[in-house]
Amino acid sequence: MKKVLMTAMTNSISEVMETMFFMPVEIGPETTLSDSGIDLKTALACRLKFTGDICGNIDVISPPPLVAELASNFLGENQSDLTWEQQFGTFSEMLNMVCGNALKKVKCREPYKLGIPEKITGSDLNSAAECTLIETMDSNMAILLSA
Repeated sequence: MKKVLMTAMTNSISEVMETMFFMPVEIGPETTLSDSGIDLKTALACRLKFTGDICGNIDVISPPPLVAELASNFLGENQSDLTWEQQFGTFSEMLNMVCGNALKKVKCREPYKLGIPEKITGSDLNSAAECTLIETMDSNMAILLSA
């Protein structure tokens, strides 16, 4: 079931990133967070917990410049005009959209419920955890499913 959910997540990421953030992405290889090339000390990370047939959380980890680009594309504002709150709010909303879109595609007996996205830090993450890279034109982010 975890593999089905991760497939739904990666498909959802492609859809949401292209339609809502005007950013085409490629699903990259699975790797560990420590080998992802993302600096966990400076990265922005967001976690969304979910319950249902499977309970767990999904984390998205991104370099700050990519978060600024996402927010700029979504809000239609110059990156230099965006506050940190707007950037992180957009980042957490992207995770909410991806997770909601993915979970509605997974057949289940018990409906899924989403929590509220929360900010986490690199120290909250296990650097040895397996993640999937999401490759953009200029940078990569990582998605981590814990179920």
